[in-house]
Parts: sequence; C-alpha cells; structure tokens
Amino acid sequence: MTITPIQLQDALRGEGEREVRTVLSDERRKLVLIALREGAVLAAHHAIHPITIHCLEGQGELRVGEEVVPMSPGVVVPLDAHVVHEVEGKPALVLLVTMFRDKK
Repeated sequence: MTITPIQLQDALRGEGEREVRTVLSDERRKLVLIALREGAVLAAHHAIHPITIHCLEGQGELRVGEEVVPMSPGVVVPLDAHVVHEVEGKPALVLLVTMFRDKK
C-alpha cells in the first residue's frame, strides 16, 4: 500500500467567487474542495451518494429545506443521498465534501 497525502492548501487557486476542485476520486470515495467567496452561493442540488460537508475555513450557511445550519471551521454535516441542499459563503468559506460511493 502506498500512502499519498493530499495537500488541501495547494488545491485551491484563489480564482473567482466560486471554486470547485476534486482532490481525490476513486471507486469508493470522492473528495471535493469548494471555496465560496464574496457571498457566492452553491445553488440547490443533491448528491447521488451519502456525503459529509466539512467546513475548513470561514463562515457561511448550509440550507436543507427550511433548516439553516451555520457553517464555521470544524462543523461537519452528514447528509443522506438525494437530500437537496444549498450553501452560501457569509462572507466566504472553504468546504471539504466527501462522497461515499457504493462498492461495485
């Protein structure tokens, strides 16, 4: 087994109000780094697999239906597959989203 560390701080380029970078993708999992700057919104959407949304930096809101979850460093929110959600930087935040895929 080879261990390959992922340097998250090197993955974002600081470009634009919204930046999305896949930092790992294999048959069992996918990690996506998302930066929302200047009040940017990641519009309502859903994932086809269960996910966790982990706030790494900044402040913002996660909206799931009528529920609003304040996002700040260290907050991790697990969501089941197909749960519609929206995220907004207030004023900015960096998230790490982990998708758990079914074994093929």
